[in-house]
Amino acid sequence: MPENRQNKPGRVYHRSAKPRKSAARAFGESADWSDHEGCEALYTNRPLQLLRCLRPGQWAKNLILLAAPFFAFFDRGQMIDVGGVKAPFEALVRQHPLCVAEMLGLGIVAFILISAAGYVVNDLADRRADAAHPLKKGRPIAARQVSVGAASVLLVLCLFGGLALAGWMGHLTGRWGFPALVLAYAALQPLYTFLARRLEGVGPMVVAAGFVLRAAAGAALAAVRLSPWLLLCVFLVALFVALCKRRSAHFLKNLPPPSAADSRILDLEIGLVASATIACYALYTLATETIANFGTDRLVYTVPLVMLGIFRHLRLTYGERKGGAPEHVFTRDPGMLAILALWVIACGALLTFR
Repeated sequence: MPENRQNKPGRVYHRSAKPRKSAARAFGESADWSDHEGCEALYTNRPLQLLRCLRPGQWAKNLILLAAPFFAFFDRGQMIDVGGVKAPFEALVRQHPLCVAEMLGLGIVAFILISAAGYVVNDLADRRADAAHPLKKGRPIAARQVSVGAASVLLVLCLFGGLALAGWMGHLTGRWGFPALVLAYAALQPLYTFLARRLEGVGPMVVAAGFVLRAAAGAALAAVRLSPWLLLCVFLVALFVALCKRRSAHFLKNLPPPSAADSRILDLEIGLVASATIACYALYTLATETIANFGTDRLVYTVPLVMLGIFRHLRLTYGERKGGAPEHVFTRDPGMLAILALWVIACGALLTFR
């Protein structure tokens, strides 16, 4: 850069192409996105920063793929085709546990790759807005720690890696339902980033639809029957969490406060979905089909645990203002972890000793 070029107010120029130790940090804290535009020497693109672009903390969401196989294991009428012979899914798991675990594990990896590609798309599209956001400004792309070119390469690798893995699994098993659901989930990511979240009330619905696709993919991968009750419960829980996440953004001090009407409407939506979630799960435990499949009506005893989980999430959202990071709520909060563990243990015990 010419020596006689003078700095203008609000803009910083570097005369050396060599990055300083604090260059990336200074670049990330710049108030004007156009500062240092095109100066690739300021991007470090370190492996740890590239990994952070994939948001490992949110990979646990893909464990919802195990929901359908978990309940199918206790379903006495759940028969699957094994080499032309009908056998209970429980027998398949007991005889070939490693094969089933490998199949489900690869399915989760495929969804991790696709969802990670969606996170990169989201961060690339919002890099300028995230740089001014009090919570999102530390993301690698917004903080100018990862360049747009490196993020784009990472996006392509994750997207095609996930699709290729899903296609290989479909070819291996001869069942193409799982690859089709993975492809639908991949198409849902840019739809949410560029359109759905800008439409009032549509964004949380699309997020919940992504969890429904995950649950359906788990059933397709294990070749087990998918209960409509399960899909409805998954949709309502995911919608409730998404609405609470949006409500938590109203508590951030550095963002413009919403109108009283918007806050009130969102509170009513959260209350309505919370009530519908509890009612739907209670009806599911007492449904004739559920009792016939599992041979017991004792699943109704787990309804209080579901209510405790809803109440705990509401307290974290409104009382402690932690609902903005659902991945932390379900992986780090001791109370929520205890409730989830008790629910899984209770369901397993009641269905095992029916």
